[in-house]
Amino acid sequence: MAFFSKIREGFGVVKKPGAQDGIIAGKGPKDIPSYRVKSVEDLKCRFTGPGLGACGVHPSTEGESSCDVCCAAWGERHERADGVAISLYDEAKNGRVNPGDPIADVFGVMLYRNGSFLSVADGVNWGEKSRLAARCAVHGSLDYLEQNIRHATTTQEIIAHLLMSFDNAQKLIINKEATMTTLVTCCVCQVSDGRWAVCTVNVGDSLAYIYSPSTHCVKEITINSHQGERDVREAGGALGPSDGYRPDLGNLTCSFTFVEPEDILFATSDGVSDNFDPVVIKHATSSRVAQRQDLPFLSPEDRDEDSVRRMSCTLQEEMPSIGRVQSASDVAVSLLRHVVAQTEPKRRCLEEATSSPENEKAILSRSKLLPGKLDHATVAAVQVGMFPGNPTEEQKQKCETLAVELPNL
Repeated sequence: MAFFSKIREGFGVVKKPGAQDGIIAGKGPKDIPSYRVKSVEDLKCRFTGPGLGACGVHPSTEGESSCDVCCAAWGERHERADGVAISLYDEAKNGRVNPGDPIADVFGVMLYRNGSFLSVADGVNWGEKSRLAARCAVHGSLDYLEQNIRHATTTQEIIAHLLMSFDNAQKLIINKEATMTTLVTCCVCQVSDGRWAVCTVNVGDSLAYIYSPSTHCVKEITINSHQGERDVREAGGALGPSDGYRPDLGNLTCSFTFVEPEDILFATSDGVSDNFDPVVIKHATSSRVAQRQDLPFLSPEDRDEDSVRRMSCTLQEEMPSIGRVQSASDVAVSLLRHVVAQTEPKRRCLEEATSSPENEKAILSRSKLLPGKLDHATVAAVQVGMFPGNPTEEQKQKCETLAVELPNL
């Protein structure tokens, strides 16, 4: 079951490490520069969702983690560490179950005095087993890190622990007989010279980004996990029983970058990232033989650049109740508000189809021409820097208010 051990030891690297826009990436710890780090310590607050989130996993055998992940301990929201998950799918009529239910995305954020963890998983396909896989992934990864990250003394060791946390997640998924899920987990740490850094491991199409409130720019950390031809229908890799009990580590990527204090690290499921893709939202085409001649052709690299540019523009916009985006909570709500609006025409079109069976075929054909992708959509975010203090009641209330103000789908 130790599928990550050879990678953790630095062997079996299947692609050369690379650097892009300050991002250094590869397949294992030895591809990442080694900087001494200050021990991540003194947990202040943590939050998981949607619903029970990582709390929805319970140990069933003596050998499994007893896990400090209990609902009471995971209920502390903070504007510097927050997450929101919603469904973009259309609403079923006549009391039927909504398409896509239950939400199979899961997130967890943990805020320490001098660092943080962030994890997002997206269960492949629909159903309870997919949601369970995502819950196991976040639970297994963060539980391992909570118990072991204090032993890390360098950035390479943090990457090694992140990989072992994925191994822990994989074991839990198999033990619980869940299906498959993507996973991205990040660690914000402080190196010995005082600079801040982010170490990340991801598999599949759950991605991580950095937003700078000072420059209003977004940079993708996980860019090296999906270079080349893009297909929004394929995740690129996943934990779970892909081949017997083995995961699909096709695009497993380790990434490292330096960040600035007050930068905001955020991770998304593909229900968010794909709805910033210019091809998905019908602003461009990925084929030189385009069905619509009015759309420009964009290469995969151009699509990536355009996607983060659109994210940057969204986060620059002032919003009701928020004003200028400044906190982790602001980032999560801002991005989700955007994708809700982006997918509104398609969602309403499909709801029209269910209420007009006689015209269903024509309406469904029309929906394929509309922008956006209906999916589960999740953003989890943490703010870089020293922990300023325990959340006030006002801060907790702000987080709750922002989440509630998302359009009710």
